[in-house]
Amino acid sequence: MLKLKQLHHWNAILFTVLALTGLILVSSEFRQWLPQVRIWVKDWHIWIGFVSILPILFYGPKLARHLQTLRKQKANRLNLFFVLFVLIALIISGLLLTYHRSFSPRVSSAALIVHDVMTWIGVPYLIYHSITRSQWFKATEKRRRQKLQEERPVIEKWNPIMNRRTFLRRGTGAAVTVVFTPFIYQWAKPYFSTPTASQTPSPLPMTELFTPMPKPSPHSNPPIGGGRSGTFRYYSVTSMPEVNDENFSFKIDGFVHNPQSWNWKEFVDLNRNVQVSDFHCVTGWSVYDVTWEGIKLKDILDQAGINSDARYVKFYSQDGVYTDTLTIEQAMGEDIMVAMLMDGQLIENRNGGPVRLIVPKMYAYKSVKWLNRIELIDHEHTGYWEQRGYDKDAWV
Repeated sequence: MLKLKQLHHWNAILFTVLALTGLILVSSEFRQWLPQVRIWVKDWHIWIGFVSILPILFYGPKLARHLQTLRKQKANRLNLFFVLFVLIALIISGLLLTYHRSFSPRVSSAALIVHDVMTWIGVPYLIYHSITRSQWFKATEKRRRQKLQEERPVIEKWNPIMNRRTFLRRGTGAAVTVVFTPFIYQWAKPYFSTPTASQTPSPLPMTELFTPMPKPSPHSNPPIGGGRSGTFRYYSVTSMPEVNDENFSFKIDGFVHNPQSWNWKEFVDLNRNVQVSDFHCVTGWSVYDVTWEGIKLKDILDQAGINSDARYVKFYSQDGVYTDTLTIEQAMGEDIMVAMLMDGQLIENRNGGPVRLIVPKMYAYKSVKWLNRIELIDHEHTGYWEQRGYDKDAWV
């Protein structure tokens, strides 16, 4: 049987590896520069997560005896309960995210928030705990005890208020807090701000880059959906393309009877529809009741005239890298849209604007950002993330 000390060490090692792989998974830079490696890291993270359950299972039968040994050590008991709470919350939320297709998107969204919160609590605490339980810290404490045995201190008003051990612990805690506060703030900030496009500045000033600006429909501004609920997380596989009214182009070609292309002014003049739909990312987060305004994909396809040889609709991003496809049958769905406005505002550059595909009933990797070309093809094409391990079955 494994001893408590061995279980403690194995648990610490597994948690450290999970923390490192988890931080890699949320890194935009890693997603951009090493997308294939990210898929492997994701798989490792999941499997190590399963393995991390074992120390908890082995510890279960020992819990009562361990608590008995800590009955007079209140601080240690509280520490034990805290660690168990964090670990169990991470395991449960991780399982919900791993098997997200078996649950509703709202369950996945809640699980992702819990997983994030427990990570931002657990990682700083792991570092603090590792430092304060390190050999260096123990050696410092041992020297202090030896000194106290040799010479009992006289407590006078000019003596330090804190002993060395307390000072080091508090100093370590303060240093860890200072290091992690900016990261936690950046993660938490979107949850405490009003999620409206007008209050969230775009990395590129869209109103200055595009003339004319599309005039929103009365159903779009104010949004008939009441305004979106939830927070977008912004990802890209390359640097964001700098799109403006001069370099913007949109075309449809391939197996169509009437290939067409539009510049910005011509595209703005196209008839648009308004719809309210939810937006789901395969990583677990969702945004609800988004009011989109744009052109139905089926209308663009009907206008171009689908050749009988066409089997798939391929979508290109202006970043020059990202592509994905839908079958002809999928592409003719009533709610699939080439969108320009979100909640009455031109879609931000970081959110795939000014024009992006919206496929509400599929995960967001199908909703191609910075859409600038549609091609009808006679063969199956594997999209960017699907080449790297994502499921071709993207239905939510």
